[in-house]
Amino acid sequence: MKKALFILAALLFIRPISAQEYELNADLVSRYIWRGIELANGASIQPAFGFSYGDFSAGTWASYALSPQAAGGDEHDFWASYAFGSFSLTMTDYYFPNGANNDIFDFSNNGQGAHVLEAALGFDGGEDFPLTVLLAANIYNDPDNSLYLELGWQTASGVGFVAGFARGNSTWYAVSNPGIRAINMGVSYTRELKLYEGYGIPLTGQVIFNPSLKMSYFVVGLSL
Repeated sequence: MKKALFILAALLFIRPISAQEYELNADLVSRYIWRGIELANGASIQPAFGFSYGDFSAGTWASYALSPQAAGGDEHDFWASYAFGSFSLTMTDYYFPNGANNDIFDFSNNGQGAHVLEAALGFDGGEDFPLTVLLAANIYNDPDNSLYLELGWQTASGVGFVAGFARGNSTWYAVSNPGIRAINMGVSYTRELKLYEGYGIPLTGQVIFNPSLKMSYFVVGLSL
């Protein structure tokens, strides 16, 4: 979820301008939960860097567990996106440096390579209509061609809601049965954590439930 929010924030940040812009930040999370799936069962640092020019943006995002025992879900992605009005098209290259195949130069298909490519269509209604919609499909190196739909709603008070669904069968989303399955149902709250007068950082708590796996998580994170 944080990764998607970073891309959406970058797109919103660049729309009114034509000059080049850069964004660098990092999150510290108590564990890495991605679309309702636990990828690291320990604290993780998640750096992000984005570049934008007009309606085009690109960047890189990563997640690294602070404990070696939780490093199996370490991830380093690259993405590129184009915004048109309230919509955006995004391509993401997923790479897992501690995966079964971690050869960064192996772009084999059919589940054999080290990279998975995802194409996504996003919608952001903005402050007047704070609905976000994400439709994402794995288009390369995923034999299941996994499909994911997410709806989000953010209130002015800092409370957010998310509902995510995956199409089975999908190894990528840990869905072993055919049909549409709810995998990412959650509520979040973000507030400013004041460090000293005039300066604070966002503190976010999320309660996440994966009905398909019958699992729940409570995650907190700091944005730097």
